[in-house]
Amino acid sequence: MAADLDLALIRAARRRIAPHVLRTPVLRCAPRAGLELYLKAESLQPTGAFKLRGAFSLMTTLPRSCRGVVAHSSGNHAQAVARAARVLGLRAVIVMPDDAPALKRARTAADGAEIVTVGSDSDLRARRAAEIAAAEGLEPVPPFDHPLVAAGQGTSALELLEDVESLDAFYAPVSGGGLMAGCAVALHALAPGIELVAVEPDDANDTALSLAAGERIKIPPPRTIADGLRVRTPGEWTWTVLQRHVARALLVSDDEMLDAMAFALRELRLVLEPSGAAALAAALREGRGRCGVLLSGGNADPALVAQALRRAE
Repeated sequence: MAADLDLALIRAARRRIAPHVLRTPVLRCAPRAGLELYLKAESLQPTGAFKLRGAFSLMTTLPRSCRGVVAHSSGNHAQAVARAARVLGLRAVIVMPDDAPALKRARTAADGAEIVTVGSDSDLRARRAAEIAAAEGLEPVPPFDHPLVAAGQGTSALELLEDVESLDAFYAPVSGGGLMAGCAVALHALAPGIELVAVEPDDANDTALSLAAGERIKIPPPRTIADGLRVRTPGEWTWTVLQRHVARALLVSDDEMLDAMAFALRELRLVLEPSGAAALAAALREGRGRCGVLLSGGNADPALVAQALRRAE
C-alpha cells in the first residue's frame, strides 16, 4: 500500500481540502548564529492542529451512502474528525481515552460528535473503534495509518516548500507516523536532499527503537505530557514509508518540550501544546543551517501553558 502515497496523491488531497483548511503561515526566526528556523504554524488551524488536513482528505472521498464515521484519538484527531463530519453532514462517533485533555474533549463534543470513553492505552481505543465500525456500519477514519490521511498531512510540507526556497533539514513530531510519512514523501519528491528528522518524547520512543531494529517495536504505554504522541508502535502501513525516508529519530524530554513552549510564547507569540512543541525542542537543541519545523498543534492544557509561562519569564 505504501506505493499508493505519492506526490500526485498529496496534490489531489490539497485540491479537495483547500476549502476547509487554513494555509498556515511560515514564521522565520534565528535563535542563534548558524541556525535559521522556518516554522510551519499548524497550531493555527481552525481546530488547532494539522489533523484537520488528514481528516478532510479521507472524508471528502466517502460515498454519499456513508452512514457516518468512527475514529479514535486522544484529542486532535478527534476534533478534526468531529469538525469535518459537521461540515460534511456526517454522524461521528469518537473513542477517546479517559485521560484526554478536557479542552480537547469539550471541543470534540461541541462539534456534535458522540464520545465513547475507554482507558488510557491507545490499543484499547483502537479496538473499541473497530468494534463500533463493525457493529454500526460506520466508516473508520484512522488517525494515521492510511494513505489518504497521510496525503492530507503531507499538504503542509507542500506549502512549506512553496514559502521557503531551500532547507537543509526538516523536523516533525512522530507518533503513529501519518504526518511524517506524508511530509516525507512530499519533501523527498521535490527536494530529495533534505534530512528528515522524526521527533518523539523520551518515553514514547517506538519509532527510534523501530528504526534501530529495522522492524516495528512496541513499547509500554507512555506517560509523557505530550498526549498526542503516546502511540505505542508505528503504524503498520506508515512504518514502510518511514523506513525509506526518515534519516533518524530524535528524543526530547518533557522539560525540553515545556522550554520550547516557553520559547514559542516569548519569541513567536504562539501557544503550543507539548506535542506541537516537540519538533521545535529538537531543532533548538541541535539544528544547524536552514531547518523547517512543523509546529503541529496548539490545543494546550491551561496548566501546562501556565508552566510554560513561568519558564518564559
